[in-house]
Amino acid sequence: MLLVQHEDQAVRDHVHGSLLVSLQKIQQASVSAACALLCLCATAQAQPAGSANAASGPTEDVTPVSIVVTPGFTGDDPAAVRDALARKFTNSKTRTFTHRVEDLIGDALPKTLHDAALMDAKLGRDLAFVVPAPDGIRYRSKVHVMTVDVDLSDSDHPNTIVLKKSITGPRGRNLVVAAEAISKGYIQNIDIIELDPVNRHNKTTVHGRFVLSPEAFSQDDGDLALVLICRVVPPYLTQTKDHTDPSNEEPTDITTRTATLYANVGDIWLINREKGIVLSKGLHLVK
Repeated sequence: MLLVQHEDQAVRDHVHGSLLVSLQKIQQASVSAACALLCLCATAQAQPAGSANAASGPTEDVTPVSIVVTPGFTGDDPAAVRDALARKFTNSKTRTFTHRVEDLIGDALPKTLHDAALMDAKLGRDLAFVVPAPDGIRYRSKVHVMTVDVDLSDSDHPNTIVLKKSITGPRGRNLVVAAEAISKGYIQNIDIIELDPVNRHNKTTVHGRFVLSPEAFSQDDGDLALVLICRVVPPYLTQTKDHTDPSNEEPTDITTRTATLYANVGDIWLINREKGIVLSKGLHLVK
């Protein structure tokens, strides 16, 4: 009887070991395939560049910005971008080995083949997020210089750019005590969509200084906005949900949903949104 038990255990150990070896081989094969594809893509990109250089000298791979500002310009809706990404990608905390290999491949693919899922969602292009800029802009009429210093973060999200924030439901401060908050309907839902500029981490203030003629300034009716031109990059999107029970200091039941978009910010414009006029390009992010 004891001998049979030992034999069964040996069989189980052998099967378990075989499964581990098979999994390792699959992972190694996936990595090898990914590396091979990366090499092929790099070669495909290098050959046309070399041919162009031989014919017309050095060239630079610059993707033209195709954003056209029109009167009443609103740009891309951050909520629509979030929802499209949510349908395409899993949360980064649950990303599998396969997802990581796909990200590795996606980073090296030529732009014409890059991120088919993004192309399906109409996100494999320049996105334009419009953020109002009511404060932080000053025009010095004597020297015809406009200065931009606009912080796009907030106290709860100091390291990211807040693209959209909506609050539904009443707040119970100075109206009820914590024990009565929920029963009397003081329940809030806060929906935040923020942007993490991965090529400029923790930089959330738009800065710039440029000459602007009095004629151009006179067309400004105060409806100024900033346009962040960017492309989403891995991990594309993460989402969190936080809940805060009512307290005596804040007698409101609060649920906060935060969606973080990850993108490379290529350029920042200052526009007159109502008139559809671009006042300046090439603004930049600072801390």
